[in-house]
Amino acid sequence: MEGSRLLKAFTLLALVILATSTPLEGQRVLVSVSDPEGDDRGPGYYGYPTNPVFKPGVFDMVKFEVVDEGVRLSFRVTFKELGGNPWGGPNGFSLQNIQIYVRTTQAGLPSRTDTLGLNVVFAPSYAWHFAIVIVPGWEEKIVPEGQRSGIYYYGYSVVQDGVLVVKVDGNTITASVDKKALIDVDNVASWTIVVAVASYDGFGPNRVRPAGPVGGEWVLNGTKYATPEQRARVAKAIAAGIEPRILDLLVYSPEYKAGITAETQYKWLDSYNPDLKLLATIPPIQIPPTTVTITNTITSTVTSTITKVATELRTEVQTTTVTEINWPISILLLIVGLVVGIIVVRFILR
Repeated sequence: MEGSRLLKAFTLLALVILATSTPLEGQRVLVSVSDPEGDDRGPGYYGYPTNPVFKPGVFDMVKFEVVDEGVRLSFRVTFKELGGNPWGGPNGFSLQNIQIYVRTTQAGLPSRTDTLGLNVVFAPSYAWHFAIVIVPGWEEKIVPEGQRSGIYYYGYSVVQDGVLVVKVDGNTITASVDKKALIDVDNVASWTIVVAVASYDGFGPNRVRPAGPVGGEWVLNGTKYATPEQRARVAKAIAAGIEPRILDLLVYSPEYKAGITAETQYKWLDSYNPDLKLLATIPPIQIPPTTVTITNTITSTVTSTITKVATELRTEVQTTTVTEINWPISILLLIVGLVVGIIVVRFILR
């Protein structure tokens, strides 16, 4: 009797383990990328607001997945700590503003390089065809006009409804999208995807929490881990309103199948220019060094030519000086010669 109960218990346990470790029928993971823990510092030196509602890890994305669910495609973002739902967001969370930008493999589609309040732009090779914005979900209109999640395309948007469903499971926020609302769904593994995590602020610019030079209860600390040089630079960027408003960044692309490192994230988000008031670019555009080489060659050639011409001019002047006739002296000698000649002729005629 006792042995039979133990057997049933072990069988039940095995079934539970099998059920929790096997994907649901009809589901297929197309993209799975881990993100470094502890890199929720934006460009490398940001800190959280000081209010205790912002628990450590609430902006620290640790995993991203795209899952094929048959007629739908799910975008799953997992955090180290979700932070609960302190303000009662209808979608089950309150603190995060998640923006997923997708560039498909389809050529010739109109694309965009801007972002929705993140203060960064994309390089042309990362220009997006659609973007999914996942927010707490108050009101009726899509962010930033309202506070609901939605999908943005080149010239229009779709607000959260049956097409886009948002749900929370533990520390994972999932946006499930009807495939009919998407494009190029047969080539998901070849997409370029950028996932940006910002702090949600219903009263902030574009519903995104900005950074301040020293932070505050409801403001990101833009200099918490900054060096003196970085403090001066980011303070200038904040004054100009161009500081990046991203705390964590994940990239999946043909060249970054395993995501990017924390150092790469910091470098990319730190690529803004406060003097020229230029936003950070994802990824930064590299200027080929050959331009400098060409400039040096031209300068050298011009210098050599000038030296050669100057030398020829000096030579010509020196030659002219040697062969030049002294006209006053020549005339005087001619007159003297004529006088002497006249005297000689008179002497002979006598």
